[in-house]
This record gives sequence, structure tokens and C-alpha cells, in this order.
Amino acid sequence: MNASDPERRPLNVRRLIGFLVGVVLLGLAIGFALRGVELSVLGEAAAWEFAALGGLVVLNLLLTSLLFWGVTRPFAPVPEVGCRTMAALLAVSGVLNYIPVIRAGLWGRAAYLKKFHGLAVKDSLLILGVVLGLAVSVLGTVCLVLLLLPGETGWWACVGALAVQTFMSGRVWGKALRRPAVGAWMWVPLRTLDLAAAAGRLWLAFGIVGVELTWTDAVLLASATLVVKLVGLTPNGLGLSEWVVAALSAAMMPIGTATAAAAALVDRTVEVGVMLLAGAAGAWWLKREASNHAEDSAAASS
Repeated sequence: MNASDPERRPLNVRRLIGFLVGVVLLGLAIGFALRGVELSVLGEAAAWEFAALGGLVVLNLLLTSLLFWGVTRPFAPVPEVGCRTMAALLAVSGVLNYIPVIRAGLWGRAAYLKKFHGLAVKDSLLILGVVLGLAVSVLGTVCLVLLLLPGETGWWACVGALAVQTFMSGRVWGKALRRPAVGAWMWVPLRTLDLAAAAGRLWLAFGIVGVELTWTDAVLLASATLVVKLVGLTPNGLGLSEWVVAALSAAMMPIGTATAAAAALVDRTVEVGVMLLAGAAGAWWLKREASNHAEDSAAASS
């Protein structure tokens, strides 16, 4: 078996265990939150808060799509991968990655790009590696600076550090890609905006359960949840990210862990709902694009 063939990946026991652990942790988080938080508090939240939370989930998807699209451009796929196609691929991937055993989203996306855009699977993995590297760089910088330099000084230091990363992006990521990193100047800002949108989601989710977060706390918590999702011990950080938010919130602020878990669950619920809709729309778009590619190929061969 060719290990690089995304359509023939062996079953992954670690993924199955991770899924089962995630489900158990999620169930425990739900039970823990229900014991410590009155559900009536959700009814007191304004409709615009839920709408804004959903809008930020969409914004996360769009920013991540732009980032993947930007990192894919230096590989010059033929035909070029459009932004809408990349957004559709990531929306479908986000839903499929909840499937246990195999990373259906990752390998399905790689298979699609190989079949319809001639992008080698190893290049798809390299692109993913660069995106993850950008996340580690940006999240690590922001967390380290804010923890060492609290207050306004820390925010200005973050701006300076991220500006340096932006300036160096072309050289650093060009070496990682082993080719000119076209448009690399936008990668760090996109990753930073993605973090800001994730922080905004937690700020809103905590507000819905009656807790006002500072922006610094929201950014630090969002960074932690994004790291958990990137590590992938459970599918999309299922269950684990909720407990990370609960534990860190209790350590950082004078609030109960049940309340923090409830806020994380609100964010997860809205995220899953939005991603299911986006995934359905993305699947329709990809089916349409595949049909267009088939018609183009038939016309070229006739």
C-alpha cells in the first residue's frame, strides 16, 4: 500500500480512541455544566449575541480558507484553486474530521486537490504543515508576550513581534516550501485575525452565560483552545477543549469551572450548527465544480 494514497489510508486506532475519549469528555462537560449553571441564563441572552457568535464562526472559516488558499498559491496548481473552492473544501473537511478512525477531512481534501487540480498529496501535507507552523508561531508569540507583559505594553509588544514575523514571512516560509512564497506577507495577519475571531467567540459565549471576560483573557483562552484543536488528540478538540477552557478560566479568573464549561459548550454548539450548514453548502459547491471539471475534460478530449 502506498502510504501517500489518501483513498487507501488504514484505519487509525488512535483516532478511534481519541473520538471515544472526546465523546466521554464532552458528555462529562455537559453534565458538569448542567449541575452548576441554570439553563434559564441562556434564555436571557440577546438574539444578536448568538447571531454574532455564528457570524464569527463563519469569519473563522473564511480567514482559514484565505490562509490555505494563500499558502497553496506558490505550488501553482492547475487549474488554480479558487477561494470559494478552498472554503468549500475546508467546510466539508471541518465536518468530516469529526468522523472517528480516519482523518476523512484531511485525506478527502488532499484527494480532491490531487484529482482536480493536480496538487500532489505530499504538497497538501506540506501546506498543512506551514499553516500549523504559522499557528504555533502566532499563538506562541501572543501568549508569551501577554503573559510576560500584561496591560497595554503587552499589546504593543504583540503588534511589534507580529510585524517582524510578517516582514520575515517571505524568507522563512519560502525555505519551508522550497519555492518562492508568493503573497506570504498576508499569512501572519490572517492567522492573527483568525485568533481574534476565536477570542471574540469566547468573549460572546462567556457573556451569554453571564460572565464578562477581559480581551486579554479571551485571547489567552482562545489560543489554548486552538492549540488543543491543532494537536488533534480528539477530533477538532472535541470534549478536551471544553475542559481546557474550564480549567484555565478557573485558574485565571474568580469564576466557577461549571460556568466556564457552559460557555465553551455554547461556543461548540453554535460552531457545530454553523459548520453543518457550511459543510452542506460546501459539498454542493464541490459537486458542481467536479461536474464542471468533467465537462471541461470531455470538451478538451473531443
